[in-house]
Amino acid sequence: MSNPSAAWQCLQAGNRRFSATLRSRQRVTTTHRSPVAVFRCADSDMASEVLFDRRRGSLIDISTWGHVVDTGVLATLEYAVGTLKTPLIVVLGHPDCAAMHTALKAWNDVAFPEGAARTVVEQAVSSLTRLNASVGNADELSAAHVVQTGVTLLHKSPTIAKAVDSGQSAIVCLVSDRNDGRLRACATFGTVSESESPLFECV
Repeated sequence: MSNPSAAWQCLQAGNRRFSATLRSRQRVTTTHRSPVAVFRCADSDMASEVLFDRRRGSLIDISTWGHVVDTGVLATLEYAVGTLKTPLIVVLGHPDCAAMHTALKAWNDVAFPEGAARTVVEQAVSSLTRLNASVGNADELSAAHVVQTGVTLLHKSPTIAKAVDSGQSAIVCLVSDRNDGRLRACATFGTVSESESPLFECV
């Protein structure tokens, strides 16, 4: 897809295939839906449904570059928690994150980018400065940043904080392994146990 027209034609062809498949099956209406919400970095090359082996529609997938928590993210998560009664919010980081590389470069070179990317870098650097230990690479910063993002959600949204405090919902902050896709829990907020699942390695 080297140009806009080719990209658009590819999407149209994909939608035609999807529509044909959907028409060939009986549609099932779900009367009660409490999906898990996944807040992930937009430059991850792994779809949430694929990583968690979940069927389409079982997750609320939210993504921004570098996990920027803005009004849209908070509104979506508050809708998930308040209206859909989602039991879990996953903050999902990934290896070799371009946003974390950009933030580390800005920190080391004392040179912040211009434009909207500056907000991403400022939030990631904020996570870096809250650490007592030094961060050596982007993967370490990604792990620290998903934890700080979870904290930010609790601080910025009384709705989410109340749901976590009451046990209605919880937040799990994860990073995926670059080699085998296994998930490592960096932090949890609320009542949740990682020990019941072989997918999680808690640190």
